[in-house]
Amino acid sequence: MKFSDEKFRELEEQLKVTDKSKDILRSEILHNAHMPKDLHKRAKMGVSQVRKKRKKTWLIASVSTVFLASSITVGAVMNDDVKKILWYISPDIAALLEPIESTVEQDGIKMEIVSAMQDEDMAVVYVTMQDFEEKRIDETLDIYDYFMTKGRSFTVERIGFDATTKIALVRFMSFNGSSTDNFKLKIRSFLSDKSVLEDVTFPLALQDVKEQQTELLPDGTIRGGASPGENVYVLPAGKLNIHTQLYDGMRLTNIGLHNDKLYVQIEWPANNAIDHGQFYLVNQAGQKIHPKESYSYGRDEQGKPIYAYNYQEDIFDVKDINLAEYELQAKIYTVGQYVEGDWEATFKLEEMRGQSVPFAADYGDWKAKELKISPLGLTIMGEGDASETEELTATIVNKDGSHKELTSLVSFTDGNQVKLKLLSEEPLKLEQIKSIMVNGIKVNF
Repeated sequence: MKFSDEKFRELEEQLKVTDKSKDILRSEILHNAHMPKDLHKRAKMGVSQVRKKRKKTWLIASVSTVFLASSITVGAVMNDDVKKILWYISPDIAALLEPIESTVEQDGIKMEIVSAMQDEDMAVVYVTMQDFEEKRIDETLDIYDYFMTKGRSFTVERIGFDATTKIALVRFMSFNGSSTDNFKLKIRSFLSDKSVLEDVTFPLALQDVKEQQTELLPDGTIRGGASPGENVYVLPAGKLNIHTQLYDGMRLTNIGLHNDKLYVQIEWPANNAIDHGQFYLVNQAGQKIHPKESYSYGRDEQGKPIYAYNYQEDIFDVKDINLAEYELQAKIYTVGQYVEGDWEATFKLEEMRGQSVPFAADYGDWKAKELKISPLGLTIMGEGDASETEELTATIVNKDGSHKELTSLVSFTDGNQVKLKLLSEEPLKLEQIKSIMVNGIKVNF
């Protein structure tokens, strides 16, 4: 989201910013703050707390840490730099946010709950993180282990960082919660100093891979990637020791074919649950084949499956594929710092009520019955199984003829009840809406 010079001058006048603050508002990272289009892939569904927001579930045991300096302040005046950051990202959002202004500081790191808002389906909480003593917070900040009440589905996204003030702005979202109790947010750990290694290649010839038998992983050994009760088959413990030139923190221990599927077994260091990789097959034309299945589990020193995270098994569908034309590559994510703590705040949010209209649509495995619109976005409610629903988009048509596209989707279900939320980057003004188009179906508002 980029502002024109005229809009920027208007903000300067509203905020009475200083020359130093102008530099803050011009921050390139904040220029690019946006609602991620793949947010629905990042949401944790049907859980009461989140360990991590990756595609794979990478868990790490908590380590008790004692901090001598700990304080919490409620009702403090919001930091001026934080105010300017919020207003720069979206004046409309900043105008609607309820001031919370709770501050928790531990070991020189301050977490501030600056503002939040809520409708009947979700709550949005804006948090800043700032390090006063070291350089543990940077533009790669990634909240690793956190907990939120008032919901069963959560997401977190860093949406801004200012290099001058060293303030990182983070947006938490909680879905399907009740508005009757206090809201609690707790951060247990975060990552920073992250980097990405692109196109890391394994030195092997895929056309020479042999057929192998697979084995069933025992119950209770899988840490991520499998549904409850699902049978997971992997290669037996391998004896390969294939490393890459760019990264020696992992090794390929086994690779084999079974029933037109290519199994790739990767071992990570037993004490490292943070570095991780995304593996794929690629040909000379740059065409990529991604794994159909991916599991995280463990093995002990004798190779026996255990409940841990030191092994990764990626399974590719290679039917009708000439493996001689492909090579195995990976994108490796490394982390320089892992910081643990106990930053916690409790507060109450008032609920903004929306408006509902009937909406009948058949999407195969589920049927929509109702639309609900609030300043935060559009909720489609129905019954059935929407776990593999078709792509949904909505267009808000305003009375003045302007349009707004909603494409960021979060889905969550409760038994047979379906709720799909299309989020708006900026608050919707209900009194200005004329109609809504959902996948070509028009609904007068």
